[in-house]
Amino acid sequence: MLDKIAVLSVSMLMIGGIGWFFFGKKEKDGKADKTSGDTEKLELNISGMHCAGCVAGIEATLKATDGVISASVNLATSRGVFEYDPSKISKQDIIQKIKDLGYEASEDAESFEKKS
Repeated sequence: MLDKIAVLSVSMLMIGGIGWFFFGKKEKDGKADKTSGDTEKLELNISGMHCAGCVAGIEATLKATDGVISASVNLATSRGVFEYDPSKISKQDIIQKIKDLGYEASEDAESFEKKS
């Protein structure tokens, strides 16, 4: 009888933990994200994406980066729009993060070649 109660208790804790992980309030390092108040938008051409997983990976990585406020990537247009705090991260840092993931990113439409 006690073993069934223990299994039930552990199961409930695991379900609660999973729910908190996916739906809990997101705060970085236990404190609210503070920006200097001056944010900028960066629009990039991104090549090398093949699926929604590519889009999700870029968005998740950039959203988790300090200084990036929002990240939105569109697979169909091969474009990404990023809102960021320039006092914490530069345009080149954002571009480099995308390149580190294995994609090409550029502000310049003329040097952009869609590779998907």
